[in-house]
Amino acid sequence: MGVGACGAERTKDPDAAKEIVLLTVSQTCDYCAKHTETFKAAMAAAGVNLRVVVNEFNAADQAQQVNQAISTRPDAMVVWPADSRAIIPSLVRIKKAGIPVVVSNSYPQTTDTTLWTAYTGPNDVANGEAAARAMVETFKAKGFGDSGNIVALLGPPGAPPSIDRLKGFQAEIAKLAPGITVVGTQPGNWDQTLSTTASASLFTQYRGDKLRGMYSEADNMMAGAVVALQRQGIDPSTLAMVGHNCSIEGYNNIESGLQSATVLQSPIEDANLAANATLAILRGEKVDNIQHLVPRPVTRSNLDICTAAVGKDDTP
Repeated sequence: MGVGACGAERTKDPDAAKEIVLLTVSQTCDYCAKHTETFKAAMAAAGVNLRVVVNEFNAADQAQQVNQAISTRPDAMVVWPADSRAIIPSLVRIKKAGIPVVVSNSYPQTTDTTLWTAYTGPNDVANGEAAARAMVETFKAKGFGDSGNIVALLGPPGAPPSIDRLKGFQAEIAKLAPGITVVGTQPGNWDQTLSTTASASLFTQYRGDKLRGMYSEADNMMAGAVVALQRQGIDPSTLAMVGHNCSIEGYNNIESGLQSATVLQSPIEDANLAANATLAILRGEKVDNIQHLVPRPVTRSNLDICTAAVGKDDTP
């Protein structure tokens, strides 16, 4: 693709379809893939030309991808940050180029909200707080009281959801049940296989500490933890196992009693929130600068609220 002089505006046919670039993250992550699929469907239905650019949670690669996207002068850009801090210089460049940008899913680690037209997605601090409340309730339900040791599986180091979920979880636990202590953590990088290995290490290292449970920042990682427990001869249903997202792995494990709770964050709702903001921007409408999903704790008693997120009904 040829690129003209730096900063040159591309002349566009006013009747031509709008052009959008989505810069997103690894599609081996089921949540990420569903987010992309839903966003693509929304753009196609609206007659918008969409180009999708993927990176494997590599901030340096994403910075180059942003530069390339800017050079094509799209009508708008949608960015899922690979790293919450490293994305900031890229957002500055997009702003200087005068291109509207929707930041999706992962909130940048800055107080300068003028760097984006709209942020859409979870409030991951609130997500972590909801998971903490679910953990406290699970401790009570299992007769553990309000104290005990747990371990935690985290997302990729530097990833905004991983940072903020743990921050919210620990702050809310400290407020509601300071006797519940996170004694060890390992990154599972949103990957089930890696999480099986990471969990095995955690359970082996802290087994003598009378572990009462685990907090996992994603249900697919929790599924890896369930496998690790079973391989060590431990019944996961005897522990307080709280995850995130209500992905199909979490849905199935809660249904079967192997996982205690999760926090619903639907990739479909997440993507549609970004898509709606993007389409409003293309129509020239003013949009709210920050648009959050609402976290909802889920146990077996209200598992039905997850059916759309895991594709068990036809809800769009």
